[in-house]
Amino acid sequence: MDDLPIGSRVSLRRRLAPEEVTPEYSMTDVTGQLVDADETHLWVETRRGRVQVARADLVAARVVPPRPARRGAPHRAVGIGDLQRIMTKGQPGIEQEWLGEEYHGWLLRSAGRWTGRSNSVLTVGEPGLPLEEAVAAVEHWYADREAPALFMLPRPTGAGAAEDPLGELLLDRGFVESPPVDVLTGRVSDLVVAGGQPPGLRLATSPTPDEDWLRGCGPRLQEHLGTARRVLTIPRRQVFLTAHDDEGGVVGVVRVAMDDAWAGVFGLHVAPERRREGIGRWLTREAALAIQAAGTDLVYLQVERDNAPARSLYTALGMEVHHEYAYLRPPR
Repeated sequence: MDDLPIGSRVSLRRRLAPEEVTPEYSMTDVTGQLVDADETHLWVETRRGRVQVARADLVAARVVPPRPARRGAPHRAVGIGDLQRIMTKGQPGIEQEWLGEEYHGWLLRSAGRWTGRSNSVLTVGEPGLPLEEAVAAVEHWYADREAPALFMLPRPTGAGAAEDPLGELLLDRGFVESPPVDVLTGRVSDLVVAGGQPPGLRLATSPTPDEDWLRGCGPRLQEHLGTARRVLTIPRRQVFLTAHDDEGGVVGVVRVAMDDAWAGVFGLHVAPERRREGIGRWLTREAALAIQAAGTDLVYLQVERDNAPARSLYTALGMEVHHEYAYLRPPR
């Protein structure tokens, strides 16, 4: 019960006080966002207001997915904003700060320019300022870090930046929109059938990124190795999977990050000379098995539009496009 992260949605089962007990009920459940905790109490923001729960009264506690925002299976029903906030925990910034109310505003992230996800402002929620002032505050924050103000705009698939008030404002100011990235979601039970182990390969797993795993990553990570090492130590529950050949060489890697009852699959990379051998499918299956072993069923991943092999692999395994996001970069 000590492993409940602040900001997550939780379900707490507690004993009722003697005066609350009825012939039918001696316990009750409290579900909502965990907003604070100390050694003796937890505070949960529920639909009916803030509730204080004494640790001494707790019977069980667990992290649960966000409330559904629409109809459908859980991996489809989650809201865009809720899913994006979960995804930030799998690829965080080294430095992060909220603009607006904590957990409900814009999230500014900085991490030495390794990946847009770790170096952009996530613009879901309310920034607590008029849009023009919020944009100015973001630009000032990144200028202090000698970095460009990169805006991440999540949106329904097929929507353009100009259809969003923030996107329209940024485009009018000369910001340039990047190609969209698709967010796919699914269930781990679909991924565990991905593919068997290719001959002559073995798998190593670790809760941290060891040297073999880092060596097997793509060139972008290699260019920012020091920063990547720091970022990849932040997510609280991870599994790093490395595929080796008979001679000990690294032929492929993938990472799993788990939080808020979801798991993200990141950084699947197969050595160029070993592609089309089923290694990517096998690593996907092994990632799914690691997720399943951790008791999680909901999976997300992010695929760039021009990555046809990855899109083909994941959609064939039952993953569905949930939404998309694009970056808006300032004019040079």
